[in-house]
Amino acid sequence: MAEIKKILALDVGDAHIGVALANTVARIPSPLAILENDLEVYSRIKDLIAEHDISLVVIGLPRNMAGEETVQSKTTRHFVDNLKDYINTKIVFADESLSSKRAEESGQKSPNSPKYLDDIAACFILEEYFASSNE
Repeated sequence: MAEIKKILALDVGDAHIGVALANTVARIPSPLAILENDLEVYSRIKDLIAEHDISLVVIGLPRNMAGEETVQSKTTRHFVDNLKDYINTKIVFADESLSSKRAEESGQKSPNSPKYLDDIAACFILEEYFASSNE
């Protein structure tokens, strides 16, 4: 029987970070939180990792329609460099192309915010990760 691992996905934006959670057996992402992207966000992510016994963090990496990295990709990589100072958990990138647009078009409502869909976008990042990995 496969070991059940918990995975946290982050949709990193300038103002907010969407957070989703899944495990490697059910592989069904659920929206967990929308965090303010401020100086305390790294500590909040560290706390979520401890609280949910996370073994992997998947970060959505933006790309343009040609598949090339963007200015936001650089911002996301900088965020990850800072996050590594706070956590020891393995971090991988997953394609987040159109995850925010897919979240808007899905018609799903965030259980964490009436205004934002960042956590729903993080669910799509996890779906992309599962589709392209053997976890």
